Amino acid sequence: MGAGFWASKETSRRLDIGYRESTSSKPVQLEIGDRVFAIPNNHIWSRESWKGGKVSSVNLHALLPDFEAYTQANQHEFDKPGWNRKVTLLLIEHNVPESRTGSASMTRRAVYNRMLYDDASQKERIDHEAQAPFGLTLHALSPPIPSGKELYSGFKKDGGFYWVRCGREEKYPYPSCTTYIEFSEKTSIKYRFSRKLLSDWESIDNSVLNFVRQFVVTPKQG
Repeated sequence: MGAGFWASKETSRRLDIGYRESTSSKPVQLEIGDRVFAIPNNHIWSRESWKGGKVSSVNLHALLPDFEAYTQANQHEFDKPGWNRKVTLLLIEHNVPESRTGSASMTRRAVYNRMLYDDASQKERIDHEAQAPFGLTLHALSPPIPSGKELYSGFKKDGGFYWVRCGREEKYPYPSCTTYIEFSEKTSIKYRFSRKLLSDWESIDNSVLNFVRQFVVTPKQG
């Protein structure tokens, strides 16, 4: 999580496959799930999405803390190896089949619960928990999540539930953190940021929602 991600992006850019930056602020209208968005080109790094129309997902990027779009002036920040101030977002349509509980919910809590559920034993996987910095709780799972990653959860000031999965600093040269938000009934956000910014998890989470909301044109009709 980190070095491999940026190597993949760089390879795609050099081979002109899928990934490309743009400094154009011209908005592209995209229909994803039950929402229509108008997103500037320079926030989109999945080149195919520049065409607009109905898509299953779109890849976005920005610079924290103000979610700056890609420009000639800040190109060097995007080109730096590692995460630094970069944040990437996957805005995606979700269409989940009925789960074993009969619920197809994609709320943050429901996604978290599915990570904890052991299909073989039908028991929760929590082995033990410990207080972590920044008001979060660290969860050790059995069997563990993929090597080198840690799962944290907490509550926001408004009572909202939060979880995040982070690469361990001793395992990755550029460790990042990933979490997930249900944006609407059929549209979700998966986003990633530097583990070094984990202390700002609540501010980043709120800002991600506001960032995406500004692009909503209208709920899809019909």
